[in-house]
Amino acid sequence: MKNTKLSILLSKRDVTAPIPDDLAEWLDSPSVGNEIITDCEDTPLSSDDEYRAALKKIEELFDAIPNTAEGSELEKWISLVETYENEHFPM
Repeated sequence: MKNTKLSILLSKRDVTAPIPDDLAEWLDSPSVGNEIITDCEDTPLSSDDEYRAALKKIEELFDAIPNTAEGSELEKWISLVETYENEHFPM
């Protein structure tokens, strides 16, 4: 595997080092509402709040051009909403 700058940095990290106070504070801070899903591909919607937030995200991305980063993100959100709707609102 070719060494990239990131892989070099990661190989030199000290996993036992304490987390700096400012980073720990950020990691422990409460949600502000826009980070409902950390990895949208693997995490299904699990509440009505997440479902509503996903619908808003779809609305924001609705005019995204296919085969772009925004278009791909839109497709992922649509897939999550469809899965949630099929489970919670079967026809």
